[in-house]
Amino acid sequence: MPTQAPQTQLRQAGIVEAFFYSRAKLGVDNCVVVAAKYESRTARVLDKSLLFAAIQEVINENPVLAARLTERAPNGTCGPVWIRLPALDLNNVVSFLDVDSLDLEAHLAKEAKHLFDLEADLPLWRTTVLNDGTLLYSHEHSMGDGQSALAFHLSLLSALEKLPETTSHSGEVVIMDVPLRPAVEDVLSISAPISKILKQVNQAINPFSAWRRNTTWTGNPTGKAYKRGVNIWVIKLPPDDSARLLQLCRKNSATLTGALYALIMHVIAQELYAGPDPKGKFDSVVISVPVSLRPYTDIPSTAICNYASYYQDVYPLPTQSRASKHSHPSPAYFPWKSAASFSATLKREAPKTPATIGVINALLANSRERYSLGLLGKKRGTTVLISNLGAAKPVQRSSAAHRWAITEAIFAQADSTTGAAFKFNVVGAPSGALGISVTSGSDALDVEFAAKCIDAFTQGLKALVDSDGILV
Repeated sequence: MPTQAPQTQLRQAGIVEAFFYSRAKLGVDNCVVVAAKYESRTARVLDKSLLFAAIQEVINENPVLAARLTERAPNGTCGPVWIRLPALDLNNVVSFLDVDSLDLEAHLAKEAKHLFDLEADLPLWRTTVLNDGTLLYSHEHSMGDGQSALAFHLSLLSALEKLPETTSHSGEVVIMDVPLRPAVEDVLSISAPISKILKQVNQAINPFSAWRRNTTWTGNPTGKAYKRGVNIWVIKLPPDDSARLLQLCRKNSATLTGALYALIMHVIAQELYAGPDPKGKFDSVVISVPVSLRPYTDIPSTAICNYASYYQDVYPLPTQSRASKHSHPSPAYFPWKSAASFSATLKREAPKTPATIGVINALLANSRERYSLGLLGKKRGTTVLISNLGAAKPVQRSSAAHRWAITEAIFAQADSTTGAAFKFNVVGAPSGALGISVTSGSDALDVEFAAKCIDAFTQGLKALVDSDGILV
């Protein structure tokens, strides 16, 4: 048995960490998952001894992996606070399954709905290893953002490269006496102008706010109680197709996120008009995009932390899409102007998003749980969330150290009850492959309608990749 150490308080939870922790206590499925497929150049198997030794190295770099949140602080401080675990046996958080990743959607859905035990002396993360080298890493959103889940894999890949071919580890982690990285508000200014705070208050209580209008479509109303369960669709693009898509985006002054936005908007407008909204009642949707704050700090790509905010606004549906005979735009008439405009908006608004954390602190510091409960049984607040983790850039390695590779990666998240009706989750693997998962709460949308939208989106993406790159 691991030796028990005295409980050590590390620091107070940050604003974002405390917000997600309050949701976790209510049973919200905050789980963030990134699945990555590992391949060994030397036919080495990702077995328990090797994986445990590599994870030990990752924990040494990210001490939050050997910590947990509690409201019962050792020194009497009002919680939530981070405390160091007295001990950690990896056998309790790492599982090996004798199945492959053929049904990856089912594995992701299972991980996404599996809540963490907030009372146990266990960390807020876990991994599941499949027999084809696919490793699913999951963590509670209070511990880290989406890029942190990718960071775990990048750190693990680096550790695997450094370890000798023959290595062993019992699973009992040596927990280092290392401080946690600071909360985002301790490294960035999150001050919010009073005008921004008042605007947020107005949007929350004004019945005539744009997102509340009957003509703004946000999917089904939220449930009356938090429940778990998501539908997940996975789309994979090999490196060559991914490179071609990114080249098209650059040619048209758009980012990948902007191109996906333009495609999604066309699909939703057309499918609504062809299905549940033939009279064209709905004229707008709510779009939300998480924004990484790492570029404004010196935090490395392998850090596990909560350094993200978001941009959100109401956008008009493209009316010309209703007249289209196809569920997705023709590559020759792809709405690149819309893609470029949205890309420019994100570039302009991203530096302003730290203030959103300041708004959260100003309005919700003493009412986080009440806020989350207040979202139930109401009009859904977001139609589409586009979360792009970007391309994974592995840590620099010597030319001789290329024994391991991540060939594929897929990112998924839930927030099934009150989250966006559609969540488009994007990540690039170090190999250059692109992975997209689309998640939707089991009650957020009509399943048949959602499936039609995803099918049209997939066809549109494929048509774009296969096109001749005409500029529009």
